[in-house]
Amino acid sequence: MADPEFTASGLPGTGWRGAVRQVWQARLVRNIATTISGSAGAQAINLALIPVIMRIYGPEAFGVVGTFQSLTIILIPWCALTYPMSIVLPQSERDARGLIRLSLWVASLICGITALLLYGWGEQASHAFGIDLLIPYLMWLPVVMFSSAVLEITQQWLYRNQRFNLTARAATFHALIYNATRTGAGLIMATATAPVLVITSSLYYVIHSALLLIGIRLRREPSVFRASTEATIEPRKTLRQLASEYRDFPLFRAPQVLINALSVHMPTLVLASAFGAVPAGFFALCLQVLAMPSNFIGKAVGSVYYPRITQAIHAREAVTGLLLRGVMGMSLAGLVPFAALVIAGPWLFDLAFGGQWHTAGEYARWLAISEFAGFIGGPCLVAIPALSLQKTFLVFEIVSTSLRISAVMAGAFFFKDALAVVMAFAAANVLINLSMIVIVLIEGRRWHCRLQAAHP
Repeated sequence: MADPEFTASGLPGTGWRGAVRQVWQARLVRNIATTISGSAGAQAINLALIPVIMRIYGPEAFGVVGTFQSLTIILIPWCALTYPMSIVLPQSERDARGLIRLSLWVASLICGITALLLYGWGEQASHAFGIDLLIPYLMWLPVVMFSSAVLEITQQWLYRNQRFNLTARAATFHALIYNATRTGAGLIMATATAPVLVITSSLYYVIHSALLLIGIRLRREPSVFRASTEATIEPRKTLRQLASEYRDFPLFRAPQVLINALSVHMPTLVLASAFGAVPAGFFALCLQVLAMPSNFIGKAVGSVYYPRITQAIHAREAVTGLLLRGVMGMSLAGLVPFAALVIAGPWLFDLAFGGQWHTAGEYARWLAISEFAGFIGGPCLVAIPALSLQKTFLVFEIVSTSLRISAVMAGAFFFKDALAVVMAFAAANVLINLSMIVIVLIEGRRWHCRLQAAHP
C-alpha cells in the first residue's frame, strides 16, 4: 500500500508529515532554524555564565559598565551613518562591495573625529551630564564604535550571501570567548571590577568581528574586502554616487536609529545621574537579561526576514501576509519567557543572581511587558528600510522619543523614584512598539496596492 503522505508522483501529500516536510524544505524556515541554532548556543553560554558574572561584579560595577554601554549604543548609529544596512539591498554585487568601502571610510572619519573631541572635551562633557564615573573610560568609545561598524558590515555581507551557518557558529564561539574573558578577568582582578568589566565589554565587537572574518577566510567564503570580479557592462559607481543613491540611510535611517537608541538607553544614563550607579546597574542587568529572547529568536528572525522581504519587494510580491505571519510566530515564541518574568521576576533574579539583585527583578516585571511588545514587532522593524519607510519612521522616532523622555523625566524628577522611571518607560514602550507594528503593516499593504495599480 502506498504511503498516504505522498502522491503518485512522489511529491508531498496533504497529510501532517507532508505538511511538516514542506515547511522544513522552505528556505526561509531553514535559514531561521540555522540562525536560531547559533543563537541557542550563544544564549546557553550566556545563561550559564551570567549568574557567575553578576556575583563577581555586583550592582555598582555593573552600573558603571551599563552606563558606558548605553552611551556607546547611542553613539554607534553615527559611526557609519547606517550605510552598512544598505549592503543587502543592491542587486549588483559590485554595488554591495562599493557600499562596504563607503561604510569603512565613513566609520574611520567619524571615529577619528570622535576621538579628538573626547580627548579635548570629554571630561567637561561628563561633568556637565553628571556621569563622571565614565571619565576614565572615554577613549574606549571610538574603539567600540569602529569595531561595531566592522561587525555590522561583515554581518550584512553574510546575510546578503545567506551564509547563516557561519554567523550561527560565530555567535556561539563569540559568546564563549567573551563571557569566559569577563569571568576570568573578574576572578583574577577582583579589586578592580569596574575597570575590568568596562575594558572587556569594550572588546565585545572586536571579538565578534574577528571570528566572522576568520570564518570567511577559513571557509573560503566571498571576501568582504576583495575587489569584485562580477562581469557587467555597467560602469563602476563611485563612492559619491553610492552615497547619493543610498542617502536615505544617513538622512533618515541613521537619525531614526540614533533617536531610538537614545530613548531606549537614556533611562540608564538618567538613573546613573539622578540615583547613582546601583539603580543603573539594576536597569542594565534587566536590559541584558530581557535582550536574551530577542537575541535568541528576534535577531535570528530579523536577519533572515530582512533579505527575504527585500527579495519579495524586488519580485513585487505582497509582504503584508509575510509580516503578519512573522508577528504571530514571534508572539507564540516569546509568550512563555516574558510571562515568566512578569509573574516571578524578583524570585527568579534572587535565584539566578543572588539577593543583591532582588530590586532588578522588580524592574524586570515591568520591562518584560514592553520588551515583549518590541520582540513581536521584529519582522516589521526590519521591513522599514526594505519598504523605504525611513523618512516616515524618522518622524515616528521623534514622536516616540519625546514620549519616552517625558515618561522617564516624570519618574525621575516628579515622582523622584527609580522604579517609577522604569514603570513609565515600560508603558511608553508598549504604546510605541504596538504603533510601529500597525504602521508597517498598513504601509506594506499600501505599497502593494500602489504597485498593482501601476502594473495591473
